[in-house]
Amino acid sequence: MFSNLQLRDLISGKIVGNKFPYDTDNEQEIEAHIRRLFHRINRIPNLICEAEWHHFGSGYASFVEFFCYLKEDVTVVEEKYGRREEKTEGIIIDICRSAPVAIMGEDDRYKTIRIETNEEVGGAYGSLLDGPKRLYLSEKFQTIAEKLKQALKEFDYELLEVERINKFLPFQAKIPTLYREPGDYLIMDAIFYWED
Repeated sequence: MFSNLQLRDLISGKIVGNKFPYDTDNEQEIEAHIRRLFHRINRIPNLICEAEWHHFGSGYASFVEFFCYLKEDVTVVEEKYGRREEKTEGIIIDICRSAPVAIMGEDDRYKTIRIETNEEVGGAYGSLLDGPKRLYLSEKFQTIAEKLKQALKEFDYELLEVERINKFLPFQAKIPTLYREPGDYLIMDAIFYWED
């Protein structure tokens, strides 16, 4: 996986990797590569993939988050007072901006939509970063997960295993993350972090 030196480099925002485009040390090339992966995933039949490219609206995210789901996994929870609440079950993939690695897990997302204008007026969703327990895929998502894993493999992304990144960081560090306090950092936090 990563040496302690590489983990320190990732924490400081340096690019680590000997696979294209990470070996170019060019952020624009890496972003373009992630966008090509995104378009490849969106060619999977019946799959919808949405991406968060802009650091969740503030701060800095060391990753791009994809949320992938099938149309049949969107259900209407409630319709009243001119609003519709929808629940979407799907898979989150976090693609690291600094190394050719990714993590994958499940999420349930909620949207509140103004029926008259079809405008999204509220929502709630989780993150893979708030705990390694999220890096789990139920039987329901295995078929789609295999297709997503194939796309990641085609683009030379290693899907990190929970057991490898769920260990405490083996050195002291200051990671700009919202999800854990110093002393509680996991290896995952050195690779995937969001500072708001």
